[in-house]
Amino acid sequence: MKVAVAKVNDYQPKNVQAGVEAALESLGGLGCFIQAGDKVLLKPNMLEGLPSERAVTTHPEVVRAMIRQVKRLGATPVIGDSPGVAGTLKTAEKCGILAICREENVQLIAFENSAEYQFPEGKTLKKFRLSEVLQQVDKVVSVAKMKTHTFMGMTGATKNLFGCIVGVQKAQFHLRTRQRREFAGMLIDLALLVKPVLSVVDGIVGMEGNGPRNGRLVQPGLILAGENCFAVDIVMAEIMGLEINSLPVAALSLELGLTPPCSAIERVGDGREVRHRFVAPRSMQSLEDRVPAWFARWAANHLTARPEICPNCILCGRCVAHCPPQAMKIAGGKVRIDDAKCIRCYCCQELCPENAVRLQTGLVLDLANKFMK
Repeated sequence: MKVAVAKVNDYQPKNVQAGVEAALESLGGLGCFIQAGDKVLLKPNMLEGLPSERAVTTHPEVVRAMIRQVKRLGATPVIGDSPGVAGTLKTAEKCGILAICREENVQLIAFENSAEYQFPEGKTLKKFRLSEVLQQVDKVVSVAKMKTHTFMGMTGATKNLFGCIVGVQKAQFHLRTRQRREFAGMLIDLALLVKPVLSVVDGIVGMEGNGPRNGRLVQPGLILAGENCFAVDIVMAEIMGLEINSLPVAALSLELGLTPPCSAIERVGDGREVRHRFVAPRSMQSLEDRVPAWFARWAANHLTARPEICPNCILCGRCVAHCPPQAMKIAGGKVRIDDAKCIRCYCCQELCPENAVRLQTGLVLDLANKFMK
């Protein structure tokens, strides 16, 4: 079990190329995972069409570096994703990935049509509806971004695969797996089904706080790579200074034996000793995973951070349109939230273009957190 960590100071193309190549060489080279003739889906994080300097999406130069590495082996790379808000083409254009695809003469595929995939060995879900593109490629590589995440604590190699679910169908998965541990179980089943042969993480510039869209920029200056997406995420969490047991995917992957403990993962590369202290998202103060499930459901309004609309809301309606349980509406010139329907998925906070959704903890949660410390 090996994870490579390479230092990369900036997004200058030659520096990114060198960093990605160094990380892959530390793993034995890309040829250990991809062979000539393979059609390879490079799956970047394209959450929303924002400039690459916002660090919301995988940087286009990291995508370019991976495209060139795949081509060098005589394989065919394609780029694909299903963004959270707009279409793939528009999102890729705004974040700079479309330009890279055109410059490198690589196909950009929108995940528009889905197919049913049976997964009888799944612990949480036995079947998925995912992009049919997965049936048309030989290998999948997750090309993720180092960020915090208001619902799952952290997004990385594993969470990046959630983009294989097409468009608004993502909402159904939020509704079916409402608690963090359930959602983590779904993501783990998804990763085991998709089976990425390699995971690469853009950690040159990352995000802390209320990620994955509205956090603050941090510059770890790193590229991570590894065969096991769960191990890559655990090493990434340690680098970010996050408590691994508080991260649902990391904690559950350890519990299921899908990755060894952090101390048993071999780290290679010149960045293996780098450590930071990322600010965790406020929503991770939730106690839902430290109390019985029945109690968490009964007391959800008191034991989780509650989304509230700030005065800088521009009434764009994005949160209303993308709320999985349809707990939000615009009435009387304001966005109103039905707390009884809210499932605390924080999609509203994640997608708000004005950072106008704050996560407010109640008195009970504040007191309970002080008691648990």
